[in-house]
Amino acid sequence: MDLSGAGTAIMLALAAVLWFLYLLPNWMRRREFLATERNATRLQRAIRVMAETAEAPVELRVEATARDVARTERLLEQERRRAEALERAEVHAAELRARAAEAQAAELERVARAAARSHGPVPIPAAALAPSATTLAFARLRRARRVAGLLLLAAVVVGAVQLLLMASTGVALGAWFVLGGCVVAVATSVRMQGRIAARARALATEVTAVAPARRTRSTLIDAELPQERVSREWTPVPIPKPLYIERGEAPRVPVTPPVNAEELLRAAHEEAQRALAAAHAEPEVVPFRRRDEAASAVPAESAPAAPERPAASRFASMGVLGDVDSAMPDLDEVLRRRRSG
Repeated sequence: MDLSGAGTAIMLALAAVLWFLYLLPNWMRRREFLATERNATRLQRAIRVMAETAEAPVELRVEATARDVARTERLLEQERRRAEALERAEVHAAELRARAAEAQAAELERVARAAARSHGPVPIPAAALAPSATTLAFARLRRARRVAGLLLLAAVVVGAVQLLLMASTGVALGAWFVLGGCVVAVATSVRMQGRIAARARALATEVTAVAPARRTRSTLIDAELPQERVSREWTPVPIPKPLYIERGEAPRVPVTPPVNAEELLRAAHEEAQRALAAAHAEPEVVPFRRRDEAASAVPAESAPAAPERPAASRFASMGVLGDVDSAMPDLDEVLRRRRSG
């Protein structure tokens, strides 16, 4: 039996089986990957469609709406305040112009009266004395603004009271009519204020366009005063005299004579000698003897002492020593003097 062809077939079959075993897992993995990718794409599309078509929750929608409403209310309030400020500024400017016109008319009337008193009666047109149409219109606008403000205030107060009653006692049928009337009153007041503001702006524009040029008092009264003739002659101006001419003699400084130092020392020495002599002349003071006198008195003391007369007072020489020599004194003599004294 020839098996040469079978070997080749077996080899081909084995190669096919091996190739199949190698390719089959790859093909399966690729198929799963593609299927997963398609599912992910479909899921993303479905989620996108659901997110686009799904509605937001009621709480989220209400919160977003409340925020938008609050923001819008703030913007409207700011715009309203700005418009009211502009309106008040325009009305104030118009009132100032009207007051200026009234003051000008009063000044004209005063000047006319002064001229009439000085030069006779002067005819004044009635249009100049009567209040202008602009002034009357501004007065009517002020009254209408007050009425609109009172109406708005009354409507707000009544509405607040009605809401408090509804909250405390309950809702009644007539309460809705009262609230409706308050709303109508508020709307009417707001509308009236808008019309008043528009009318005030129009009047301010008219006054600005028609108002004459403002004149000052210097242009109202043209009084020519007689001018005095000024002399053109030159008059010399006296020149002030120098101070050294007007002043007399310079104040003299007292001259003191020169001081001699020797004379001063001599006078001081004489004064000291006189004071010392006066001190020696006192009875209770023992006079001091000079050294030459003490030397001459030493031989006399060596002779027998003569009886001395007692002193006027025994306490006069108490505690007073005589001249003290350089040598030791004679104690006997000292004691004898002490006993005799």
